[in-house]
Amino acid sequence: MTRLVVVGLGLIGGSLALRARERGLFDVVVGVDGPELTGSPLAARAADAVVDGTDAAARARALDGATLAVLATPVSAIVEALPEALSRAQVVTDCGSTKRAVCRAAQTQPEPGRFVPGHPMAGAPEGGLAFARADLFEGARWLLCPEGVEPGALARVEELVAGLGATPVAMSAEQHDRAVALVSHVPQLLASVMQVLSVRRGAAGAAGPAFARLTRGAGGQEAMWRDVFATNGDEIARALGALTGELEALRGELSREPAPELERALALLAEARRARGG
Repeated sequence: MTRLVVVGLGLIGGSLALRARERGLFDVVVGVDGPELTGSPLAARAADAVVDGTDAAARARALDGATLAVLATPVSAIVEALPEALSRAQVVTDCGSTKRAVCRAAQTQPEPGRFVPGHPMAGAPEGGLAFARADLFEGARWLLCPEGVEPGALARVEELVAGLGATPVAMSAEQHDRAVALVSHVPQLLASVMQVLSVRRGAAGAAGPAFARLTRGAGGQEAMWRDVFATNGDEIARALGALTGELEALRGELSREPAPELERALALLAEARRARGG
């Protein structure tokens, strides 16, 4: 009998459990979270059983012999949970937003090859199980870091990813953290800055659909983003440097008197259209 254990029934873990149960990817789906979810109707919809993660004995029983354990918590909690998960489950993967710290932690364990570092590129402005949905990963990329991973473990996780409707994309932990700094972490900061500036400068009343799209993800939860900034600060800083360099060049061009030159700004729009395939 196959058994999936999802540690952390938030937006990501809850959506994963919902889809896995809906599609029958495993015989049994078990959720592990706080005691407040053990009797929750929402959790009962997502998993066949929900275990109180603060109960060490119950958590150990849930993980023992699990076909696959998914750690869907903030990065610091993933690092903390890895030793127990790897010592009990057959294969372990995670959904952490950064990978270098998690991979280093896995390498200190006896059988690191049974751990498949992963990161689904999917989400929503609101977090928590209440906002989980079975189709969250449909058509999404699911980043995997297969270096040093046992082929059987990788195949099992790739099978899960495909069953959830996502597409696995392989890259190293270093490539992952560098890439997501630019396409995920800096956009979170940029969206948040723009949202805050619109209020500070009294411009929020003029905001339209374009601004709503830009700031859709503004104001992420501190519990998750603290770990992201702490474990990927160097790459985020590099990406911010590239961004501010581009913006400073544009600012210099547009501030010229008596009339701004527009060559750089217009060329940027054209390059962006080409990059999008337009």
